Amino acid sequence: MACLKFVQNCWSSTIAKGASLVHLGSCLTQHLLSGHDGNVLSSLKLLAARPGYLKTSLPIEKRHLNNHKAMHGGVLLSLTDTVTSLALSTQGIPAPTGVSINISCEFVRPGGTESSELIGIGEVVQRGKTLAYTRVSFYTPEPESKLVAFGSHTKHMGKNVPVTKFSEDGETELGLESHDGRKDRAKL
Repeated sequence: MACLKFVQNCWSSTIAKGASLVHLGSCLTQHLLSGHDGNVLSSLKLLAARPGYLKTSLPIEKRHLNNHKAMHGGVLLSLTDTVTSLALSTQGIPAPTGVSINISCEFVRPGGTESSELIGIGEVVQRGKTLAYTRVSFYTPEPESKLVAFGSHTKHMGKNVPVTKFSEDGETELGLESHDGRKDRAKL
């Protein structure tokens, strides 16, 4: 539960960073916009997390559809970016986790229609000092669990490093240990 809570906080901060108040034309009313993530993916639910693994769910809404009334491929590519970035956060790395070097998504079948749901499974394949390699698979909900799309995402981590770590099952926050064996967050 600790890992999931950490990732949920990362997602909340990501959406909040894109928020701004704007005036539309001569209208005096201000509207809260949440940038791309908030406008397109605000209904994304984080279901389960453990180090290197994240399970998500997106209720498909009208705003997610293309002209064929199926999920738009651009939404799937945005989800590839978001779910894999949040998968990196399962390793204790706060948002933002880095910048994209390469991102791709392969579309296997239509991603769903309005009022259906899309399940995403994000994984960290490898994380080095400067690069992270991630992947994601998208499915229809159980019991079918048909593969809809899959993607990969390479990120340059820059100075983004873990600020904590979690037990293998993600239930417990372990913190980081310094060279002398003491837990130490301040060094990062």
